[in-house]
Amino acid sequence: MPHPTRRAFLRHTSRLAAALPLAHAALGGAERPTLPPPAVPSPPNGTLREILFSPGNITERKNCYDRLEPLKKPAQNPLLTAQMPWEKSGICWGSVLRSAVDGKFKFFYSTDFPGAQEGAVTVDNSMQGKNHCVVCYAESDDGLVWRRPALDLFFKDQFPGNNIVLTWAAYYNDSPSVIEDMHERDPLRRYKLMMFHLDTKNRDLTGCCLFVSPDGLRWTFTGTVLPAQDASCLWQDRRTGRYYAFLKDRLGNNRSRMLAHSDDFTTWSEPQWIFTPDHGDHDGTNFYNQSAFTLSGRTLGFLNLYDLTTQTTWVELVESGDNHTWRRMPSRARVLQPGAPGSYDNGGAYVGLAEPILVGDDYRYYYYASADRHDAADTGGNPAQRPSLAYATFRRDRLVGQQTEHDGAFATLPFVCPGGRLFLNFVCTGEVTVSIKRPGYGGDYETFTNADCVPVTGDHLRREIVWKTQLTLDALKGKYIRLKISGRNVVAYSAAIEI
Repeated sequence: MPHPTRRAFLRHTSRLAAALPLAHAALGGAERPTLPPPAVPSPPNGTLREILFSPGNITERKNCYDRLEPLKKPAQNPLLTAQMPWEKSGICWGSVLRSAVDGKFKFFYSTDFPGAQEGAVTVDNSMQGKNHCVVCYAESDDGLVWRRPALDLFFKDQFPGNNIVLTWAAYYNDSPSVIEDMHERDPLRRYKLMMFHLDTKNRDLTGCCLFVSPDGLRWTFTGTVLPAQDASCLWQDRRTGRYYAFLKDRLGNNRSRMLAHSDDFTTWSEPQWIFTPDHGDHDGTNFYNQSAFTLSGRTLGFLNLYDLTTQTTWVELVESGDNHTWRRMPSRARVLQPGAPGSYDNGGAYVGLAEPILVGDDYRYYYYASADRHDAADTGGNPAQRPSLAYATFRRDRLVGQQTEHDGAFATLPFVCPGGRLFLNFVCTGEVTVSIKRPGYGGDYETFTNADCVPVTGDHLRREIVWKTQLTLDALKGKYIRLKISGRNVVAYSAAIEI
């Protein structure tokens, strides 16, 4: 099948047949038991308020420090490697979702294969236009063993049985970021995709282009193009349904991050800076990409940092209280680092373009792993070890929190008390107590003091907190309160208030 022209592509995307063959070719290894379909993410039953003990939520401290848990890389990595002739560049930028409809893990990724186009252009430090860029689809029942469905939507004659779901004649297509939109009422727009497209014939089409699809396999270009460079990410806050586009541009010579948002996927706000190098960075600091997710009622994100001096890429944790204003953690700890020399991700751990997925008691974060440094396109990389799909894990609701050293304490920002029962997520071999403080200089609420609290100890994701004469927070409903957690060598991650 010849490579389609831009005009043919725009015409063809809206006419693809609805019935698609899904011949599943397993990629080795025995099939795993099918996991039950996930529920649409929501707080625990009865939860009125969750409070994450992240740095941006904390006020006073005594002998207390931020606690960040590094992500763990399982031995199964890498999960999916380039094996097909249309995967020349490897298994690159992509999104792993777990469908809320059928429970399947679905992976949308970018790759390319030889097929020089007329001319070539430079993007960052490499020449583009030498290959055909495509988006491919793989699926899995357990998120570990993946298969490439034989779709044959494009290039059927050249690559029989291929899993290509999107192609657009261009010098460069990058970072296909996909969401399954459970707020969408139109079934033809259930899946949404943002992909950077570099078009040298129609410059109005260069930028982050938006697509919709009923099934993730047949894509239609919406006509919307957001102003950005490559390495961008689409996110939807499932609590509100609002869409956010994390976009890349340059502040001077440094790759930096912008943010735009939309309530309808059509009209977007003008981009605003959210991450640019500051006094703690250097001339070689670049912010390469970013993803976002919610945890214990707060919005967090994984931010890619790319260091020109080492040509490596790693991941930091970032947070936001309103989805618009973002901050890095004060320690700027690397929660996901490149691997050892010669490993599958020695050159860089690049953010996956979707949220972490909860499986059992662990979250899985699927990421883009590169064995070569960023400059491999110019210096020559290892063709036998191309980029791949990998994942890292962290325990449920235990990614960031606070830790005391010796006898310590910390308090949260004030919030309106909803009443109800209070639960604490913590680890401590000694005693932990919680007092309820008034905002400002007001001190503790009477009968909710540290001395009134019944101490707790141990390792608990949800341990109820009560006071001698108060079993709930109902007496404080509607008032501004702050939680103060005290204890010796305690690690506390979050709290939840339930009715």
